[in-house]
Amino acid sequence: MHDYAAVFQCLQDELPKTDHILTSDMTLMEAESLWLRNSFLKKFEGSKAEDADSKALELFLRSNERCRTFALKPQKLFEDVLINEVKNLFDTYFHLCQFLTLDLFEISEGFMTGPGASRGAVSDNFYTKLFDSNLTCTAASLYRDYRCAIARWPTWSCAEIARNVHHGLSTVEGNRLSFVPKTTEISRVICTEPNLNMLFQKGIGEFLEGILQRRWRIFMSDQQMLNRDLARLGSIDGSFGTIDLSSASDSVSLSLCRELMPPYAFRWFEKARSPQVILPDGSSRELHMISSMGNAFTFPLQTILFASIVVSCYSILGVKPVANSSKGRANFGIFGDDIIVRKDCYDFVVRALNLFGFEVNVGKSFNTGYFRESCGGDYFHGNDIRGVYLKDLSTSADVYSIINRLVRWSARSGIMLPKTAKMLMNWVDFLPIPPHDGDAEGIKVPFAPASLAKDRWTGGVKYRYLSQRPLSFALPESPDELRYYPFSRGQRRREIFFNPDGLLTSVVGGFVRNGRVSVRTDRARFKIRHRVTSLWSYKDAVGAYVPLGGRWKAAAEAMLA
Repeated sequence: MHDYAAVFQCLQDELPKTDHILTSDMTLMEAESLWLRNSFLKKFEGSKAEDADSKALELFLRSNERCRTFALKPQKLFEDVLINEVKNLFDTYFHLCQFLTLDLFEISEGFMTGPGASRGAVSDNFYTKLFDSNLTCTAASLYRDYRCAIARWPTWSCAEIARNVHHGLSTVEGNRLSFVPKTTEISRVICTEPNLNMLFQKGIGEFLEGILQRRWRIFMSDQQMLNRDLARLGSIDGSFGTIDLSSASDSVSLSLCRELMPPYAFRWFEKARSPQVILPDGSSRELHMISSMGNAFTFPLQTILFASIVVSCYSILGVKPVANSSKGRANFGIFGDDIIVRKDCYDFVVRALNLFGFEVNVGKSFNTGYFRESCGGDYFHGNDIRGVYLKDLSTSADVYSIINRLVRWSARSGIMLPKTAKMLMNWVDFLPIPPHDGDAEGIKVPFAPASLAKDRWTGGVKYRYLSQRPLSFALPESPDELRYYPFSRGQRRREIFFNPDGLLTSVVGGFVRNGRVSVRTDRARFKIRHRVTSLWSYKDAVGAYVPLGGRWKAAAEAMLA
């Protein structure tokens, strides 16, 4: 790993000196400089604090204890009215009509495996999890529901019979807790769910996303962009405030959901969730939260709950909630625990969130001044001042990525960082690539260097780029063919079970390409490859649009010369 401290020191020396806190009278350049200085090493994995995992575990257990003791007890008349408003909304969500309710049929329509690990599976792909692993679940009744759901798909049913004969079924107590990077100070807790529970969680999550789309026009694919637009507007005229919650995903208590949801719907959530968590030391704890990070319905459930609270607050205050549409902008934005509300409703919404058991992160929530943040956008006087986060420097791809992101930051802010860029460039080969390629594939330059050759067939420019080679494995084509899963150091090599109906189901679902299955891995493998392009210039409009245009060109020429 390269010397990240030297890079940061060089960056510090090149940035203008500023105060340590953001103030409304700061110039835009000072705010940009402060935000880059604060963000640059915030998520760097090489400087992770020794107690980062223990802090995350302590926070998780504290949230779980708060969920255990939580009770929805209104103290004032408006609180009672608010609770009833939210309950009524949940009733409408789960009783849309007689043909669309949360039942086994609707859940099975969303059956899918997540991209991460599952308890009981040796790999993270669809085929292995469902057709070549010991299925794990927290209740035998969940497996009966599963067999009933897939009975309408004969191929899947036959695949499950073969899998069950070969691998069997295990009932486990719950999910398993582990840690992933978040910031240098604290890790993020994530829980690995049993693979059959995850299947039902994905189905419930799909149902909730459908409600959000039909009722409030909240689409998970583009809601982040809409939230950022409202945050930008709030930073200009103060019309909107942004709210951030502490440990929101671990703060939706089981008792709260039991109170708000119709009993028939709550039973599905209760059946699909993990009732216990296995801690890193091997001990288990009862979970009093409805779900945690790693559960597939956590995020849509958060979104629908916070949307219901905000809409109910609006109704009590006499404000008509407006969903986003072609006719105009919405007057609220919800994406998980990223909440944006009108300025005049902000204080009431904060009180409502406290009533439902959530803690507002005061340091990251804003309703005054000229700064707002939401969904990865940090806005000051309407300008995005979000910094650049250095996460790793262990590969050439990491170095290329940070160089390209710093050039874009300089183009936006007008602050050039040539010494920092030069230091980083000394660590890698100069690999010029077009502006529209990926950040980690080389160093983006405005025009093709004259030294590059032309392709004689197309007339385009031939160039080299750094390509990450995906890890994949081939599936057997007959029962007599032996294939093995890729394995990490210390793992036992395991033969791939030939399940023809499972293979067919996976192929039809698009999970197998050319007889191979891709695998997520932290073991990055890179190779220099060649491409041809006829759209190199930063000005090329077709397929090669470059944000900031001429400003990016000027920054690239100043920093990469």
